[in-house]
Amino acid sequence: MKKQYDIVIAGGGVIGAACAYFLSKEKDLKIALVDLKKPGNASRASAGGLWAIGESVGLGCGVIFFKQMTQQRAEAEGVDLPPMRPHILPECFFEFALKSNDMYPALWQELKDKHGVDFKFEKTGLKYIMYDKFDKLYADSIVEQIPGLAEQINWLSAEELAIDEPHINADAIGALEFACDHQVNPYRLNEAYLEAARQNGVELFLQTPVTGVEKQGNKVTGVVTEAGTLSCKTMINAAGAWAAELSEMATGTRIPVAPVKGQIILSERLPKILKGCVSTTDCYIAQKDNGEVLIGSTTEEKGFDTSNTLPEIKELANGAMRCIPELKQMNIKRCWAGLRPGTPDELPVLGEMDGVEGYINACGHFRTGILTSAITGKLINDLYRGLPLDIDITPFKYARFLKQKNEQQTPEIEQELA
Repeated sequence: MKKQYDIVIAGGGVIGAACAYFLSKEKDLKIALVDLKKPGNASRASAGGLWAIGESVGLGCGVIFFKQMTQQRAEAEGVDLPPMRPHILPECFFEFALKSNDMYPALWQELKDKHGVDFKFEKTGLKYIMYDKFDKLYADSIVEQIPGLAEQINWLSAEELAIDEPHINADAIGALEFACDHQVNPYRLNEAYLEAARQNGVELFLQTPVTGVEKQGNKVTGVVTEAGTLSCKTMINAAGAWAAELSEMATGTRIPVAPVKGQIILSERLPKILKGCVSTTDCYIAQKDNGEVLIGSTTEEKGFDTSNTLPEIKELANGAMRCIPELKQMNIKRCWAGLRPGTPDELPVLGEMDGVEGYINACGHFRTGILTSAITGKLINDLYRGLPLDIDITPFKYARFLKQKNEQQTPEIEQELA
């Protein structure tokens, strides 16, 4: 006998779990969440940074990747290239990220008080550490492009940085600090959403692969799993790096979500050596509440490969030791690689797809799934219930890719007709 649900969520990473939590708060829907932990699960591989401004202006792993690409291009072309300029995401993403960031203090309290789970929210700030004039130019360019966020930005001189973060390399010439960018424990956040959803009545089908999607005409009617078919009125695709395959099953269209590998190092527990999170052009570093130091991250398009490779790990370690010389004495506890669900424009894919009923996307969050899980869960809940949305999700819908494709084709057609 088929089980009947209002909603089946495919994917139990931080996005799927957040959707389950927000949709279950009213306890008026029958919801199932189906998940199979595969190597490379991005939520558990994440650093846990709530770097709303930092990620939006290309810090974290973004600036590391950008530096590598610039160096490779310069070596290939045999020329000196101009200093890097930050890759700034569009205004719609700033709104999306900042609204989500604002939700965390209350969400942390809510999950602790009502459900007894603590995802270790810490107010840390994020500092971009500058070693030379090129890093300073990069920081200047960031500030120039976000004049509306000036109240969230602090410049630290070398002397001020040395007082605030005494373990940072004394050769640093200063830092640019983002006061509202903090951190959580990503594993605990994922588990907190799941446990709260379970307490609200969501049925969890963990370690259960999805093998198919049932449809009647253009409507999704069920999710086929190895535990049986779960009939539903709506399916939510929160399958992370595997979302393209699931969308093809459900809609016949393969959304452009692909895995982007990121390698990470974790140290053994250390005495407190960082007050806040830091980002450099070599790596980012975050000391968690238990003393472990997390160092990330590469950006590699290697398909579903989750192996660790010595050159990349050494490069991250060297960058961390340059930033905090005391880390030369650290013991590495473990290394791993996660698979971010990347999209061509680095924006998530949210909402319905034209011509398909009973299907909602909540995927493609690339490197900001932890940060934006809160607003995503709330938006998907409000969308399902027909409530006013906190933000316009038009820039995040799948239809944007069709529009871009049409805009690219129009000049070609006009050229052919001319």
